[in-house]
Amino acid sequence: MSASGSQADSQGPLRRRLTVDMIRGEIRRRADAYAGQSGLIVDYYRIRRQLVYSLPVRSLSLPSVPVPSISGYPWATWMMWALEERVHSLAAAAEWFKEDRYARAATKDLEGLSEWPQYCQYKQPDLSSGHAGRLLWLAFTKYRWLPDSVRTKLRDACGRHTEEVLPLSDAYFKGLETGQDFLSLPAPHSKLPNIPIIGTIAAALTAQAIQHSARSRLDQRISAIMAALLDLRAKGYTEGVAYDGYVLDFLVHWLEVIPRDAADRILKHPAFSEYLEQSYMLSAPGAIEQVAELSDVEPKQMPFHYSAQAKLVSFGLNQVQAWFLSGWPVAWIRADALSVLAPLAGRLGGAMPPPGALSAHYAAVLRSGWEEKDAAVAMSATPSPAGHIQADNGTVVIGSRGRWLISDPGYQQYMRDVEREFTIGPAAHNSPLINGVAQDSKKPGPVALDKVAPDLLRARVELAGCYPAAARAKSVVRTVWLHSNSTVVIADQVDAAGLESLTYHWHGHPEAAWGHQAGWLRLYFPDVDLWFTAPASPLSDSQVTRHAGSRGQLTATARIAPAPAVMWWIFSISPVPPEYKVDNSGKELHVQGVRFRV
Repeated sequence: MSASGSQADSQGPLRRRLTVDMIRGEIRRRADAYAGQSGLIVDYYRIRRQLVYSLPVRSLSLPSVPVPSISGYPWATWMMWALEERVHSLAAAAEWFKEDRYARAATKDLEGLSEWPQYCQYKQPDLSSGHAGRLLWLAFTKYRWLPDSVRTKLRDACGRHTEEVLPLSDAYFKGLETGQDFLSLPAPHSKLPNIPIIGTIAAALTAQAIQHSARSRLDQRISAIMAALLDLRAKGYTEGVAYDGYVLDFLVHWLEVIPRDAADRILKHPAFSEYLEQSYMLSAPGAIEQVAELSDVEPKQMPFHYSAQAKLVSFGLNQVQAWFLSGWPVAWIRADALSVLAPLAGRLGGAMPPPGALSAHYAAVLRSGWEEKDAAVAMSATPSPAGHIQADNGTVVIGSRGRWLISDPGYQQYMRDVEREFTIGPAAHNSPLINGVAQDSKKPGPVALDKVAPDLLRARVELAGCYPAAARAKSVVRTVWLHSNSTVVIADQVDAAGLESLTYHWHGHPEAAWGHQAGWLRLYFPDVDLWFTAPASPLSDSQVTRHAGSRGQLTATARIAPAPAVMWWIFSISPVPPEYKVDNSGKELHVQGVRFRV
C-alpha cells in the first residue's frame, strides 16, 4: 500500500489554509536539513529499498542492488525526484533568506548535474532525462544568483541534453507530425504514455534555453502530442490522477515559453479542465490531498498534479483552483510548487465546489460535501487502455474523516511476487468475481449519475463487458447509492449462465482496527466507525485476513453461494449498525426507513 497520511496529518481543507509564513517556514526547514547532508537519500519505496548517493551527484548512477524479477530498474527516476526536490528547496531558501550556505549547496548540486556525461537511463526520452532537463533549464533561465562559471556549464549541459534526447525523440515519434497522425494509429495511446512525453518536453525546454535549432521541431511535436492526447481524453483516455498530473507538471513549463496563442489552444481545449476536476473530485472528505487510490495513484509520493495546478496559476486563478491549492498540508507539497505559491498565498481560499453526483472522468463520485464529517463514494468506471489504469471497473472506495475507509491497493507492484498478486490479482478489487472469475478488460457501459432525492445520490454502470468469456456474463449491473453522509448501499445484479457464486474482497484502510457484531464487520477509528454487511450472508471476523502481499491492509473476503438475483451490501458510517430489511423478492432494501430499489 502506498503511504497514506493518518488523521494527524490529514486535517480538513477548511481548517487549514496555506500562508506565506507556513510556506517560508517549510522551505527553511527542508533547506536546513539538506544543507547539512553529504549524501542524497533516495527512497525507492515501491521496492522497499533506501539508498544514498554521494553529493554532489556527478553522473547518472545505476546501483547494482538486485531487484527480484526486474532487470534495468529505473533507479535514476527516483534519484532525480530526490535531487530535484533538494535543489528546489535550497534554491528557494537562497533567494528568500539570502544565506550563502543555501546558495553554496545548490550551486554544487547544479554544477555536478551539469557535468553528467548522459541524462537518459534508457534509449528513449525518459524520466531521468525529463527531470534533469527541467532542472537544467530552470537553473539556467531563472537562477540569476549562480556564478557565471556555473551558468556557462549549465548552458553547455542544456546543449548536451538536447542533443542526447532529440534523436531518441525523433525515433520514438517517427512519422507522427500532427495530432491526426497519432489518432490515425490503430492504438493511439501506445505512443502517448507519460514517460516519452515528459522526456520530450524537457528536451524542448533545454532547447529553448539555448535557442537550439531543433526547438521549433520539438515544439511542433509537443503541440501534436497534446492535440491528440486531449482529444483522446475527451473519449475517456486517462492514466489516472498521478500520471496525468505528472505530464501536466512538465507541460505547464513549456506552455510558459511558447507563444500565448499556441498555449491557449491547449489551455482552452474542452478536456483540459478534467485535470483539476480529477484532482479535487476524488479527494477524501476532510483531506483534499488524499486522492482515491483507484488504479495507480500514490497520493503522498506523487503530488505532481498539485504542483501543476500551482504553476498554472500564472495563466489565471479560478475559485475552485484557489480552494484546492489552499487546502493541502504544506509538508506534502513539493518545493517548486511552494516557491510558486508563496507570493500568492494571500489570494488562496477560493470557493468550494458543489457536491453531488459527479463525473471524475475515470470514476463516478457521489459525495455529500467536502468537510471531515461528509461522505464520498468513488467508483472506478473507465474504458481507458492506459497501463496505469487497472481492470478494476466497478470497484468502490468509501471516504470520510480524511480517509478512504474502504480502500484499494492503489498501485501495482512490478516485481513478480505475492505483492503483485495483491495489487492486480483477482483479490485486488471489490467488483465481484463471477464463479471465481475476475475482470480482465476495461469495457464498462456508460455511467448513469443522478440525484434521486435531496439527500440521495445514485450511480449505475454495466460491467459485463469487463469480464472474460469464462464468466459467461450477460449482464453485471452495479448500482451505488449514497444517502446523506452516513449510508452507502451497493446492489449487484448479475445475470450469468451457470451462476453459482459471487466472491467479494473488501479492503480496509491500512490503519483501521477490525471488529464484528451480529453479522456486521466494523472498521474502527477513534473518530469514526464504518459498519458493513451483506443481507444475503452475515459476516464474521473469520473472513478477515491479511493477503500475503499486503503492506498492512486487512481484507474481508465473502463467497456468496448460491448467488441471489440482487446482491445487496450495506455500509454505515455510524456508532452502531443500522436496522434494515429486504422486501419485494429481494428487489428492495430498507435501511433506517430509506428505500433502495432496483
